[in-house]
Amino acid sequence: MMARFKNALFCMFLVSPVQAISEDLSDLSLVDLLNIEVSSVSKQSQSLSNAPAAVYVISSEDIQRSGATSIPQALRDVPGLHVVQIDSQKWAVSSRGFNGRYNNKLLVMIDGRTLYAPEFSGVYWEVQDILMADIDRIEIIRGPSAAMWGANAVNGAINITTKHSADTLGGYAELGVGNYEQGFAGFRYGGEVAVGVTARGYAKGFKRDSLQHYGQDMDANLHMLMMGLDTDNDWRQSQVGARIDINFDSTAALRLSTDIYDSKMQQVVQVASSSAPSYREFFHDSFDSRGWNVLAKYTKALSATSEYSFQSYYDYTRREEDLFGFTTDTVDFDFQHQFTAWQKHDFIWGLGYRYIKDDINTHPVISSSEDSSSQTNLWSAFISDEITLLNDQLWLTLASRFEHNSYTGLEVQPNIRLMWQLNDHHKLWSSIAYSVRAPNRAENNLKVNVVNRPSGPTFTEISVRGNDAFESEELLSYEIGYRFTPSNKLSFDTALFYNDYDKLRGIVMGTPDMVSGFPFTLEAPFVNNQDGQNYGFELSSQWVPNEALRFKLNYSYIYSDFSLTTPTQNTDAPENIVSAHADWNISNTLNLNLTWRYVDAAPVLSTFSAAQKELDSYQGLDIGLIWQLTPDLTLAAYGKNLLYPSHVEFEAEQFHIPYRVEPTYYGKITVQF
Repeated sequence: MMARFKNALFCMFLVSPVQAISEDLSDLSLVDLLNIEVSSVSKQSQSLSNAPAAVYVISSEDIQRSGATSIPQALRDVPGLHVVQIDSQKWAVSSRGFNGRYNNKLLVMIDGRTLYAPEFSGVYWEVQDILMADIDRIEIIRGPSAAMWGANAVNGAINITTKHSADTLGGYAELGVGNYEQGFAGFRYGGEVAVGVTARGYAKGFKRDSLQHYGQDMDANLHMLMMGLDTDNDWRQSQVGARIDINFDSTAALRLSTDIYDSKMQQVVQVASSSAPSYREFFHDSFDSRGWNVLAKYTKALSATSEYSFQSYYDYTRREEDLFGFTTDTVDFDFQHQFTAWQKHDFIWGLGYRYIKDDINTHPVISSSEDSSSQTNLWSAFISDEITLLNDQLWLTLASRFEHNSYTGLEVQPNIRLMWQLNDHHKLWSSIAYSVRAPNRAENNLKVNVVNRPSGPTFTEISVRGNDAFESEELLSYEIGYRFTPSNKLSFDTALFYNDYDKLRGIVMGTPDMVSGFPFTLEAPFVNNQDGQNYGFELSSQWVPNEALRFKLNYSYIYSDFSLTTPTQNTDAPENIVSAHADWNISNTLNLNLTWRYVDAAPVLSTFSAAQKELDSYQGLDIGLIWQLTPDLTLAAYGKNLLYPSHVEFEAEQFHIPYRVEPTYYGKITVQF
């Protein structure tokens, strides 16, 4: 694959829908919005319109007007993302395919802290909470970002940036109630502690109702009915946190932050069983999930063109599920230095180390070939050089990351990007990137009894198991993007991509062991025997006819070609996803926002089967009405998932039963003081 990367450098395509952001919609033109700085593409600030990647930014204003009460809700209408709700708590979020409850090809961060579950290399979205009013922006990069952020940033990266404590002085409180959002509240207070020192603290909590079980599986319905099984999946969560920002002088600053959460959830789990005739059983699980983190970041400017930073964090997670409980401790150190050399080169380089210790609770269907406790180390280094080829017109970026992990050793992930500003209205960018998705613990040493099949007088136990020879999955990606801003009222951002995947995860079915006794056993180890391609087109456009109106249109198309004989992950995405948004300032105190979305049929892995099935397409409308009674008091009413009946958006690959997403309504009051 590395040889293919070298041979492909002359061939530069690229993608990029870019979304403008604003602190006040009436204050900025589209040109101003596109010049807002982002930092996730190159790890240093640059104009959004000049970022050589497929970047989309959601601002604090966007979040507040949408009424999003969770991070996945805020991500729903980003072009190129597939965001779906599985049950009351669980979400699946992906970029350009490979969606799933256990999606492992999208890197997610909050203020640079990786939200990473080492058991499956993915994200437990339900516990990634934050006071939504404290989010400054969410930067989404679609496409490989591994050269800067490392393995697992294969199909994209999401970085959630919170506000500086100096921007949250005074008090803020919110209170809401609805049918699904049964009740939520948040409180924050910030102040100046000393000269150059500001701080804030917050507390929040919510309770959310169950969704309705989707009862298409008649055998499962009968089983659960006979057991009198409770299918509730409601939950509640509380969280507190704080942040302190210290400016030592005009050149040095320190940030300290912490979050502590506690969540109580209910879910129904289905697992393989030795009981005929279905050889599967269901059980209701009420469990706790809790954790905390602390982060420190020091930044020092050495000169007008040189700056370094050092960041460290500790993250503790404990999940007490009966099926798959675990405890994880993560310690991370990151250093980076950026400087300008010879007037034409903007360098940035860095070093990192991450230590992860996780301890799993064994279950009859999940076991480890090693000790229940596991320790992994990740060493990393990266370097990037942005070269100005023509002043204010043409830039070339060469970057690569070097990582050494405990499973596959050294991984090298290079990237080359080109940015060409034809003039103020036309911009073109392109990229070629090689990325890997490193193995996780499940693929290395866990064994899962996925299904039992009738076999004569008994059954055959079929299990997938980790393989210590399992290698990293690989991607070679080509992108090309074009941005067109014909006036300060209209903008278009189009993107094309082609992704070539190799060494994807599959399994090899073994021969049933009929010698050692009953039941018969069949083990299927993970192997790198799958490959395939996908390609697509993304469009993002905005029209601002006047100060009171703003319209957005986002569209994504993706075509997938994966020849999976034994699929172990969802590869395909809905071919078409469309969203249209209108934001209308009816008056100085009244705002109406509408979002219509359409999601095409989605292929998913059928639970307890190696086959794929297709979920129906759906469409609907979100409505928000915001009334600014006084400068400090706001009332709002929201309706979500309107104009279509309850429906299944997605099904988990394993263990969890499907639920229907329904129309929801809630009201909210916010006070600042």
